[in-house]
Amino acid sequence: MKPFALTLAGLAALSLAACEQGKPRHLPPDPMAVAPAPAAAEPAAQPGGLSTGLRKRLEPAGFFLDHAGAAVDPRSRQPAVTPAAQATVFDGFAFDPVAKVPAKGVDVVVDGKAYGAAYGAERPDVARFFKAPILVKVGFRAALPAGSLTIGPHTVVLRVVAADGKSFYESPQIAFQAN
Repeated sequence: MKPFALTLAGLAALSLAACEQGKPRHLPPDPMAVAPAPAAAEPAAQPGGLSTGLRKRLEPAGFFLDHAGAAVDPRSRQPAVTPAAQATVFDGFAFDPVAKVPAKGVDVVVDGKAYGAAYGAERPDVARFFKAPILVKVGFRAALPAGSLTIGPHTVVLRVVAADGKSFYESPQIAFQAN
């Protein structure tokens, strides 16, 4: 091979090797992209709830509390700690365990005070787990505004209103800490 061809082959190999390394790209914004919607304020949970005045059932509630504010799975992962200066969102799923259907609703009871939760969010994971397609819309969410909790220990209980709306199932008390 001629020296010129050798040099050319060496440069080609070197340039191909350099292609393997990523180069920072600064793409211009897409002019056709839709701007994200402004973040909506979290609707505050309303005091009261559906369970007020209903009979408490003896059977255990069908539920799982995913979050108590920043605390993930607060029933199993203790200590469950969340910042008091931020909104405290309680979310998870709940259903009528006797009828094996979605509940009428869910109340989140924090330190003895009941708050109605938004209920009916889609949870296909729950329907798959229980092998019951009817349990797809069983998600709940309730938010207490920032500063609602004092610094220190707190408890949360879920009241799952039975599908017939005449009684409720109650979860065990779940401890969490606001700091």
